[in-house]
Amino acid sequence: MTSLTRIFRPLENSPDIRFNLETEEFQVANAVIRRDPAWVSVSDVFTRGAVTVAMERDLFKRDDAKVILERLNRLDAIKNYQVPVHVLKDFDYEEVTEIFVRVNSRGTRLREAELAIARLAFRLPGIVTEEMKSFEEDLDASGYDIDLRFLVRCLTGVATGQSRFGPLGSVSEDEIRASWQKTRSAVEYLLNLLQNNLGIETADWLPSRNAIVVPVAYLAQTPHRDVDAVGLLRWFLLASTWQRYAGSAESALDQDLRALAQADHFKTLSQQILQEVGRDRVLPEDLDDAGSQSPFFLVTYLACRRNGAVDWWTGVKLNSTNLGTDHALEIHHVFPRALVSERYPRRDVNEIANMAFLSQRANREIWATDPSEYLPKIPEERLRQQFIPLDRDLWRIERFQDFLAERRRLIAAGINSVFKDLE
Repeated sequence: MTSLTRIFRPLENSPDIRFNLETEEFQVANAVIRRDPAWVSVSDVFTRGAVTVAMERDLFKRDDAKVILERLNRLDAIKNYQVPVHVLKDFDYEEVTEIFVRVNSRGTRLREAELAIARLAFRLPGIVTEEMKSFEEDLDASGYDIDLRFLVRCLTGVATGQSRFGPLGSVSEDEIRASWQKTRSAVEYLLNLLQNNLGIETADWLPSRNAIVVPVAYLAQTPHRDVDAVGLLRWFLLASTWQRYAGSAESALDQDLRALAQADHFKTLSQQILQEVGRDRVLPEDLDDAGSQSPFFLVTYLACRRNGAVDWWTGVKLNSTNLGTDHALEIHHVFPRALVSERYPRRDVNEIANMAFLSQRANREIWATDPSEYLPKIPEERLRQQFIPLDRDLWRIERFQDFLAERRRLIAAGINSVFKDLE
């Protein structure tokens, strides 16, 4: 309701929500969306009406003008939705919170984290809406979109020593405030370690947000001079790569949080993961069929960075925060999809072994060029840095799957070197 109100009556810091006339999607505007005529401001439609917006944008001249106007009118009609309001009098915060939880247990279920956030907001006015929300926005601006749910999960780990939200209700308000300050400081510490010591510049690279909970709890309870940064980062990569929290996340988190009380905690935790996996090395077959959503995607990128990888066109080192659209980091298919998608399985075409990290400009210029034509023009050192096999016979379309097999071997060796550095 607060978000809708800020869109109905926009203020200087109100979110700029845009509506796509063609896909009917909603997105928070960025520079690209603002330049795209397919996206219209929701606030403009709400405050000035669908017809006025359509006229100003010359939408009536489009062949699909009738469909577009119908969509704008449906958007405008949101203003007329009937929202039930229950006024509660003479209840204290605890009773109101319980009513809120019960009401929201029907219909569209709120997640446990959202209910925990609501309880915090009732018990400590300002800590969620001001302090935590402000911190979330600061993180987002710096490239780490870690939302309130994970911040509250981290706070719970710091305040209670376990991950489930329930026990947070029995922690005193003073303890929660003190724990929040420790949590905030620990999150900042961890993100600086990830960015500066590993090269993880944004949260987009993180396979699992749950993997930040244990490090935050550890940093919150450990004096800075005693922090085992190398052990922490090695465990973090192992937990992310081998999907420590892919199953029952809360049970695994609770087990790991308890282990922080032991000596050599990260060494013990790392050994536990390796025992579950059954080995301490990534094998080429682990990368078979692994795509950009695979947990191996992050360590592949880090292996390229460790190798000193640079953009094939500009020579600029790989970094997902480069300035300018020409230098923006993109995923490039070494064998372009247009050339191999009809001859080979889709899983092979979109496999990590067929991906390289390039600037937008390089990616656009290569586009659908045969690798046997464009790869010879790139310095071999730049290819080697991203584990491209240098046997030119493997660059032919007919040898695509042989190329994948050899590159899996090279990437796996590179990933193992990343872990070796952190031993």
